[in-house]
Amino acid sequence: MARPAAVQIQWWFRVLVLLLIAVDLAALAGSVLISRSVRVVAAEAEPLASATASIRHDILAAQRDLFRYLAEFSDDTSAALSHLTALTTHVKAARASASPEAGRELDVIEQSAERYRKVLELMPRTAEGSRDWSRLQEYSATAIELGNAVEDRATRLAEAAQAEIHRRSVAADRIATAATWVAVGVFAVSILAVLALRHWWKQFEDVILGF
Repeated sequence: MARPAAVQIQWWFRVLVLLLIAVDLAALAGSVLISRSVRVVAAEAEPLASATASIRHDILAAQRDLFRYLAEFSDDTSAALSHLTALTTHVKAARASASPEAGRELDVIEQSAERYRKVLELMPRTAEGSRDWSRLQEYSATAIELGNAVEDRATRLAEAAQAEIHRRSVAADRIATAATWVAVGVFAVSILAVLALRHWWKQFEDVILGF
């Protein structure tokens, strides 16, 4: 035996309300997941990418000033050493948001940069009086090799951070798409519920008019 039209209308009205609440919850959940994913990127990947890019910039600047010294455009390596000091600061900043794997890379960068510093500090001593070019050549070859190693590792870290940003962005886009389709699906069911409610309301009117 069919339920009275009024009871069915009441039931469908409750279903409609629940579906509309589900749409709101789906939209809210999607926005929370997306914002959380974006915050993770901002808190982790972007600072690491920025810091590693700064490390690469500093080591290239140190290399440039080293070549200026070797070409006798400057009297000492103080300019190159100042860039290494800035590099150390950027390494510390990168550690704050680095994964364990990236942390190991930063350890190697820091060690290479420290060795680079020691070589640069030795260089001016060879220039006291006249430059010992054989000694300078030996030191400069070591310094350039260390600088290239730092640059290569910093470049890899920066590329890895950019790849992570891209991966997180794609993931956030997928979450947004899924949340949108879920909301559309629930909304479509809500429309069907409205149509069903309208149908049962029509029946209810017919019952009333039948009296």
